[in-house]
Amino acid sequence: MNLNKRQIQLILILVENKREPDCIPLSAHALAKRVNVSSKTIYNDVSVIDAYVNEFNVELIKKPRIGIYIKGSDKNLLKILTSIEFKKNNEYLDNETRRELVFSQLLNSDSYITIQELSDKYFTNRQVIQDDINDIELRLESLGLKLQRKSGKGIKLNITEDRRRKILTQVISKQLFNATPVIKERNLKLINDNKLSISKDLITSVDNILSDFTKEQNMILNDYEYQSLLVHLLIAVERIRLGKFIDNENWGNSPIYLTESKILAKDLENKLNIKFPTEEIYYIQLHLVAAGKKRVDNLTAKLNTNDLLKSYLNGSGYDNQLYEGLLLHINSSLNRWKLGVSIANPYKNSIIQKYSYAFEAAVRLKELYEQKYKIKINDDETAYLALHFEAYLERQRSKNNLVRAVIVCSTGLGTSQLLAARIKNDFSKVKVIKILSYDEYLNSDLKCADLIISTIELPKSTAPIIYVSPVVSTEELKNKIRMAIADENTFKDDYGQFNKLISKNNIMIANVQNWKGAIKILGTLLEKNLVLDAGSIDSAIKRENLSFTSFKNISTPHANPKYVKESKIGVLKLDNPVVWGKQKVSVVFFIAFKKDMNQSQLDDIYDRFWNILSNDKLIKKIIRSNSSEEISNLLKGR
Repeated sequence: MNLNKRQIQLILILVENKREPDCIPLSAHALAKRVNVSSKTIYNDVSVIDAYVNEFNVELIKKPRIGIYIKGSDKNLLKILTSIEFKKNNEYLDNETRRELVFSQLLNSDSYITIQELSDKYFTNRQVIQDDINDIELRLESLGLKLQRKSGKGIKLNITEDRRRKILTQVISKQLFNATPVIKERNLKLINDNKLSISKDLITSVDNILSDFTKEQNMILNDYEYQSLLVHLLIAVERIRLGKFIDNENWGNSPIYLTESKILAKDLENKLNIKFPTEEIYYIQLHLVAAGKKRVDNLTAKLNTNDLLKSYLNGSGYDNQLYEGLLLHINSSLNRWKLGVSIANPYKNSIIQKYSYAFEAAVRLKELYEQKYKIKINDDETAYLALHFEAYLERQRSKNNLVRAVIVCSTGLGTSQLLAARIKNDFSKVKVIKILSYDEYLNSDLKCADLIISTIELPKSTAPIIYVSPVVSTEELKNKIRMAIADENTFKDDYGQFNKLISKNNIMIANVQNWKGAIKILGTLLEKNLVLDAGSIDSAIKRENLSFTSFKNISTPHANPKYVKESKIGVLKLDNPVVWGKQKVSVVFFIAFKKDMNQSQLDDIYDRFWNILSNDKLIKKIIRSNSSEEISNLLKGR
């Protein structure tokens, strides 16, 4: 049985009152005062609470003119408290998840929703929901949209069905694929229903229908093409059930995939008991064309892709794997880009933040394609391109890694995976080349390994072995690796490369009106200090217009390397935050790197830089700082 936050609070009040030595029944008026509602609401809640506590052999007593109290054994009362705690742990949501759910509810609703309804649904108070709405309004503002408010009715979003679904696609993709990279029944069981705006049963059903369809039609889709199609179908089914349909007479003019679209629609109709209008079938066709391996025409053969891509890569370095991977990706995506259909990328924000150097390379590449073919490529698609560049960088790093490590635990699963993730996150100069179970270790040739890290006792090996707990501290692990490979320089806490880029002369505290003003004032300081040439400010603004670099309360605009005289990072702390894309930004890091910086230098710099950007406590200290010198010392780890 579902209880809202207020009903849970009332149960706790009644249980606490029962445990008082001189238990006195509480009147509806007294309870109403405790939870700030009317007595009528209390009477409504009491009927729900009565049914809930009865499941635990506990009785809710309601005596006219006397009051309300709870009757039952301590053992059964404890069971209720345990149940309540379980509900709180599983149904109370973190801020980000709750905001995504509130956003999806607004997107999926054509009627007004009140703050109180949202507060009751998500087990939190009205102020928290109001903060969520403020955050959502900021997101909508960046999309050119506004919430409608009506006194006594609440809030709602009034947009076209097509626009509504495009935004829903991004939200639903994030809910599903941030939680589990691949939709499988086993993985879905790990996700609480209350953390999804679409039921698990529907997700599983549509996934099975789509999987069978692609096999029968011999369609070859990569993971993100399949995921995008799945999300589109889930949203279409939900909206059709609500009687909300796509209406666009321009679709359906192409015969490509129209037969397949009708087949897929019929499969969904038969198994989900719904009816797809003709326009919805054309909408499925649009997404099949975008995702599938059949092409609308011979456009890709005429695009001279090789020359454009090779010309770009020749200026930055590449290997055949990068070229072929990008070529295949771009060729399969160009029709989608031309049609204006985008595949949602649930990992977009993580890619932009964690792989910033690779994302910059992707932004520059996508700009070339946008200019040449008069198309628009958004951040979701650009982030997928960035993954190809990051994979290339990883291959380059692997050639220069000082330590090639093998991880061993009893099964090769669970604890070893956790340890591998820790090492990848904390030690950029350690390359985990294998994860083995004990039996696999006994039968493996480990001549290529520089180090073995194990959670269990192992026979001797030609490579040094260190033994650790799966939850070993970073410092202890660092010390053990250093001793094992006898290299004091591998993990020394030397921020030298990064610290050379930081100077108090390039740090300022100011107030600006907007993000362009922030770039101008900081860029002007860097030009004055001979870090940047004239033209850098315009280039940085142009770069932001391609894809905003803001996340959380930070932004990292870039100067085009051709305008950089000396590699530095300028810092601007804003007295008052400004809207920057979808974020409110308080700290700006203006990145100015020359072309001659090698990849090893960049890796060291970005490792340190990422640690700073992901350290919320440090960023808060910078926001509270009152001097350039203080900010400089914080960034340098002093």
